[in-house]
Amino acid sequence: MWYVPVVGSATIIGIIASIHVLASHTSVGASILLAYLATKAYRERQPQIYEYIKKYLLGLLVFSYVSGSITGPGIWFSATVVNPRGISALIHNFVWVWAAEWIWFVAEVTLVYILYYTLGKLDEKSWLRLAWTFAIGSWATMYIIVGILSFMLSPGHEKWFETGNILDAFYNKNYFPHLLERTSFMFAIAGTVGIAIAALMKKDLPEKVYKDIVKTVSYWGIGGTVFGLMFFAWYVSTLPERSITILNNVIPMYLKLPILIMILVVLAHFVFTAVKPTSAKFYLAYPIYAMIFFAAVYPEEKIRETLRKPFVAGEFVWVNQIIARDVPAKGIKSEVPLIDQKGLLATHPFVPESLKKITPQNQIEAGKAMAILACSGCHNVTGSTGLRPFGQKFAGMTDPEAVYNFLKSYLRENPPPYMPKLVGTDEEIRALAAYIAHLVSGGSTTAKK
Repeated sequence: MWYVPVVGSATIIGIIASIHVLASHTSVGASILLAYLATKAYRERQPQIYEYIKKYLLGLLVFSYVSGSITGPGIWFSATVVNPRGISALIHNFVWVWAAEWIWFVAEVTLVYILYYTLGKLDEKSWLRLAWTFAIGSWATMYIIVGILSFMLSPGHEKWFETGNILDAFYNKNYFPHLLERTSFMFAIAGTVGIAIAALMKKDLPEKVYKDIVKTVSYWGIGGTVFGLMFFAWYVSTLPERSITILNNVIPMYLKLPILIMILVVLAHFVFTAVKPTSAKFYLAYPIYAMIFFAAVYPEEKIRETLRKPFVAGEFVWVNQIIARDVPAKGIKSEVPLIDQKGLLATHPFVPESLKKITPQNQIEAGKAMAILACSGCHNVTGSTGLRPFGQKFAGMTDPEAVYNFLKSYLRENPPPYMPKLVGTDEEIRALAAYIAHLVSGGSTTAKK
């Protein structure tokens, strides 16, 4: 487990994933939009549209495919060190699905280069076929990844636990609304970039062609935004009960409100440019695109990650990597009874031998190890700042016995829907309580004798 003090390892993944989402959604949305524009150019004999398409393709190569190629492996690396058992569970269930996604991805990357460098050199009809192949391949990567992301939230039904069938996991209750929501909003993201590029080329294109491009891109953006909101409502209706509770009662308004505001801003911008195409401005469209990252994509990623809790994969792996329930079809057994009987420290393979048996001399250190193993996925367990810090959560609780009673009655017996049950022996929970009291009091609390 990779523990990052203060900010938390989940924040690192969130930042990398958000950059990747913006890059990938821009690319997928643009691939379909550009294929449509190429069809329009071919049928209506407007070759000037190809100039716009080439400029857009260059933007994709520079941003989406460079940053995407960096952040894609970055997600794999960070997820592997942060939650190796969670990513392992996904790989064991979806290995061939991921293999298919990689095939489509290789085809997508190859085609975007071919499209850029052959535009104007290859005959129009052949180039158009390649453009639509690129669009299909790009969307196919999203089609596949959404199934895995939806499973991470919930299989949606009990059937998968009994069958272990990959299709039962992939086509879960949440899949289609999730896919359609992302597909819709990616047109809005790609459309925002499209307006910015058109504004840059205003002097290079005939006025009629320029207006036609801006109107077309704006209509796609309006449709994507409106349908995205509709499919989001469907998406919410498929969330597990615990996720609905988290969305309504736990997710702070400072994460939810910016997303709504950003959607309205994007929609208003598209309506404005559709009504008056000559009003499209790069200095307006580009900042909107940048703000989509800060006010929509990153908050959305944080919310989506939070809605999975207390699980990280398929409602059987907790965020702290403990297997929380049986999956008969996979031969997976819950680890909770064993940990409660023998202890988290005693059963964890990477805990030093000196901490597997708790003594008065190592109680504080053992409690810290418990905190890192059980809680650091969501909390800063070593300070009073940063990600849900223990120092603030337990402020004023300097009595180990009081902390123990709280941990026992609240987190072990009646945990909130977004937190895993606190597991381990009574001795380990007392060690955790001693460490928390020690942390809150600034290190003055002695180990319980």
